Amino acid sequence: MVEFRELEPTEEQSNDLGDAAAYRNRGRDHLSKGEYNLAIADFSQAIILNPSDAIAYWIRGSAYLDNGESELAIADFSQAIDLDPQDVEFYYARGSAYLENREYDLAIADFSQVIDLDPDDAFAYSDRGGAFASKGEYDLAIADFSQAIALDPGKADTYIYRGNAYLGKREYDLAIADYSQSIALNPADADTYHNRGLALASEERYAPAIAYFSQAIVLNPNDGLAYRYRSMAYRELGNGAQADADEERAAELNPELGNR
Repeated sequence: MVEFRELEPTEEQSNDLGDAAAYRNRGRDHLSKGEYNLAIADFSQAIILNPSDAIAYWIRGSAYLDNGESELAIADFSQAIDLDPQDVEFYYARGSAYLENREYDLAIADFSQVIDLDPDDAFAYSDRGGAFASKGEYDLAIADFSQAIALDPGKADTYIYRGNAYLGKREYDLAIADYSQSIALNPADADTYHNRGLALASEERYAPAIAYFSQAIVLNPNDGLAYRYRSMAYRELGNGAQADADEERAAELNPELGNR
């Protein structure tokens, strides 16, 4: 019977691995500075020297994604998964790239794999919920957002996402409740006030809707849609002068709004 033993790397191989680590570390430094092309070049050299380095593929994929090259990012994340199929970060990264590409079914599959490997990953539930919501599958989205909230109840954004899903289902009171919770956790987020105003206006509660659109504008004075929706609410209440002023401001911020 032949006995197999682990071979020690040759001096040349050891040097290659050391050089690969040096390139990877320098690539991380470039990546942290937003120097994506330099980072990609260094990660590529690290991969040439150590083709089995799953981390190098993963980080290079992140650099490609940040550089707007999502297809190359997905290819790298896939290679990282092939090399280490038990690392949740690789599936999460590829799922995020698919989500950015609006390839929602593929994103859902990857986030589901993350959840299988780590059932306590609140971010995976939240992002899978986002993919379901983008497909208009609001009940599945709400279930995922609810699980994310159960795992991490202090994250304001998840309440916004679930509120948006309720808004999509026209369950306005539930949407308003989630937006209120998000505001309690993060009172400086303009989008939450904006969306709560939409939910209130959808229930024809125009006066409080105006108050929330106004707060959204205070926090984000360049929110043309908030001016547009506040204009509509003012018009419903018979305040034509203020409605006209808001419409004019909305068109200044976003000329496309003037044609609606």
